[in-house]
Amino acid sequence: MLVALLALEIGITLWDFIEEDNVRRLPAGERAMHAVMGIVYGAFLAFLIPQVLMWSTLATGFGPSYHGFPAWILLVLATGVLASGVRDLIASAKPVAA
Repeated sequence: MLVALLALEIGITLWDFIEEDNVRRLPAGERAMHAVMGIVYGAFLAFLIPQVLMWSTLATGFGPSYHGFPAWILLVLATGVLASGVRDLIASAKPVAA
């Protein structure tokens, strides 16, 4: 499932790059930033794929775990990201003023 999600994310990102090139011309700095992000994501995948292959040999299952304070901080951050996404969804549903 994780590999499928990563492949879907790569596909959506490539589609976004193509669409963005068709809609507007990117400034040089933004184009360079996209290249850097692609390189960093490639490095991330290069380290993740061997780990995923190792994980695939392990038994699956869920169990209780507690990660302490960092988990609570991540929950607060995730709540902020969710709120931002809901705000963007509501804003995108409103008609654009001419």
